[in-house]
Amino acid sequence: MIPKGILIDCGCVLLGTNLGSVLKSRVPERLKQPMNVIFGVAAMAIGIVSLVKMQTLPAVILALILGALIGELACLDDRIKGQIQRLLAKLQFKPAEDQDAYMRFYLIVAVTFCASGTNIFGAISEGISGDFTVLLSKAVMDIFAATIFATTLGRAMNLIVVAQFAILCTCFYCAQFIIPLTTETMLNDFIGIGGLLTLVLGLSIAQIKQISAVNLLPALVLVWPCSWLFGFL
Repeated sequence: MIPKGILIDCGCVLLGTNLGSVLKSRVPERLKQPMNVIFGVAAMAIGIVSLVKMQTLPAVILALILGALIGELACLDDRIKGQIQRLLAKLQFKPAEDQDAYMRFYLIVAVTFCASGTNIFGAISEGISGDFTVLLSKAVMDIFAATIFATTLGRAMNLIVVAQFAILCTCFYCAQFIIPLTTETMLNDFIGIGGLLTLVLGLSIAQIKQISAVNLLPALVLVWPCSWLFGFL
């Protein structure tokens, strides 16, 4: 089966990335900031809608707490940031003068496109049923978001598209093996934790509150066993 939704979504991000890179010097700063706020608010709205599907609140909270603890103790944010910096240097991409601010925003954008609950659920949904409506809807927003984000991050954002394609394709092709081992409640709780992560990303993109979304990524894995365990109660 060909992952049509993933190809469309990644294609839109790729198009937006290179369009934004070309227009980088032509887009005024007074336009970038308001648009980042709009995309942040849109992400928060998507997160809230996903949260509504959550069925086991204690399981989701436990997964979030344990995931945050593991992420902080393992220093995931710093480790991934260091790896990306070395890769960008090796490929001769030149970040902005304020490298710390650049890398913070780069990680936020990377998680938004690669590990948001909507993207992963969309890939799993398409892998099961062939329905790529979720990813098609996401692609409409992603092409505009990628264009604006690329005016800050430049062509280095192309690496994010590669990672996005690899992660979503993995979810797509593994979906038929994962779903028989899960229940509807577990899947809905996964969507819920993905919604929380998307909400956090929205807060960071809109610059309302800076929270390390990377350090919360283990929660996406932990929510499955947590939801399964609470299913016995």
